[in-house]
Amino acid sequence: MFRLRSACRPLFVAAALAATVALIPAAVAQTYPAKPVRIVVPYAPGGGTDILGRLFAQKLTEAWGQSVVVENRPGADGIIGTEMVVTSPPDGHSLALVVAAHVINPFVKAKMPFDPIKDLSPITLVAASPWVVVVNPTVAAGNIRELIALAKAQPGRLSFGSSEPSSRLAGEQFKANAGVNLLHVPYKGGSQIMTDLLGGHIQVGFTSVLTVLQHYKSGKLKVLGVAGKSRWPSMPDVPTVVEAGLPGYETSAWYGLFGPPGLPMELARRVQGEFARIVKLPDVAERLTSLGAIAAASTPEDFAAFARAEHAKYGKLVKDAGIMPE
Repeated sequence: MFRLRSACRPLFVAAALAATVALIPAAVAQTYPAKPVRIVVPYAPGGGTDILGRLFAQKLTEAWGQSVVVENRPGADGIIGTEMVVTSPPDGHSLALVVAAHVINPFVKAKMPFDPIKDLSPITLVAASPWVVVVNPTVAAGNIRELIALAKAQPGRLSFGSSEPSSRLAGEQFKANAGVNLLHVPYKGGSQIMTDLLGGHIQVGFTSVLTVLQHYKSGKLKVLGVAGKSRWPSMPDVPTVVEAGLPGYETSAWYGLFGPPGLPMELARRVQGEFARIVKLPDVAERLTSLGAIAAASTPEDFAAFARAEHAKYGKLVKDAGIMPE
């Protein structure tokens, strides 16, 4: 009978153990999900992030045969809800759907309970949507030029709402480019901005196409410009902000999915693969187009690189805008 020499036995055992450990993540990925999955949306219900989260949760439930639910946990510009995922087990059953505020918060918050780059596992960029400049119908401005003229005539009198730091920076960039003074009013989600715009409590909003689209279609709010490179298919009569008279103003919202720190790459790829499949479904593609979103479904590696680049870009914008941590 073949016997290992005593000197070789430890090396053999170590190699066998390493091989077994290496197989565990793959086995876990094959059986995932083993229980209900929650997608934490760290913003109020009704905004663009919530709309996307519920769309994908429904399709994931159908694909996996496990319940996938959206859990809204607004507060602190997305920090409260995201921290729940940071402290969750790295088994893929708790995920966070966030916006660009996720990588901006360290520059505008005096204290952060986690590092948005190091303390979460990138899974996929889900979608992107340009910011739009929207006003209450009572505002005496029918286009971007008239809004700028009105703001210059009434410095500090017009207020704009933001749902998180990325939409605030869209407003700050507008102020800088246009040379106007608008009063900033923070909100916990895009739906709250829409409510106060509809009620006339604020005059201007910088928000995503997803969030404002239904109010644009109903005519209850005026969209003066789209901050993209070209007009948006779901609102073709609305000019870009650049063609409407404000050179250099281009900015957009993005939506990305993260997992807890230490999430095995096999699990990240499993989830990303489902998102990549789902965005190609005809009904989902049509729905995203109607909402004014462009599907992404990038790989975990590409999304990680994107998040790092956005972190650096917004850090410079915050510094240039003179925004101090609060």
